[in-house]
Amino acid sequence: MVPNEASESTPRGTPPFDLHEAVNARLPDVDQNVALLHLTLLHLGRIVESSIQTVLAPEGLEISEHSVLTALWFAGPPHTLSPTQLSQVILQTTSGMSKTLRRIEGLGLIQRVADPGDGRARLVVLTAKGRETAERPLRQLASQWTTQLQDLPNDNLSDITKAVWSLVPHMDPRFEISAAESSA
Repeated sequence: MVPNEASESTPRGTPPFDLHEAVNARLPDVDQNVALLHLTLLHLGRIVESSIQTVLAPEGLEISEHSVLTALWFAGPPHTLSPTQLSQVILQTTSGMSKTLRRIEGLGLIQRVADPGDGRARLVVLTAKGRETAERPLRQLASQWTTQLQDLPNDNLSDITKAVWSLVPHMDPRFEISAAESSA
């Protein structure tokens, strides 16, 4: 079947095939839970990315730019991090970070200042305009996702949040986990 035919003939909200069956049939030698988790997170990531892009479009920002503003905002007063710290937090190369910082500095959302502890280094500081530009889309996204997830009981949402967050140390190479933690 041609993919376009499936999307045209499949009612909205109905997948063109059963993912569980497809994974089992096409990847029988792979742990089904791992494969389904991977595909589910990939799918949800695309949905989240799309909703973020929609919210950021009126702000004229890219996701990487807003990610920098968000990291600085969540760092709390004085809303200051080094470019290296920002690269690590948002998983962006240092050259990509330089480009991102130049763009948002030009928009007046950050300032780069001398590091008082190291005269050769620079720090990135969120401006008042940057704080507003970081917070506004976050609040809009939180409201949108609250509406989308309103039918989930709070206990379920809490359990899902904990379960997804527990994946971070296993998936992010910057975390070191002990053998006891990895078998838990």
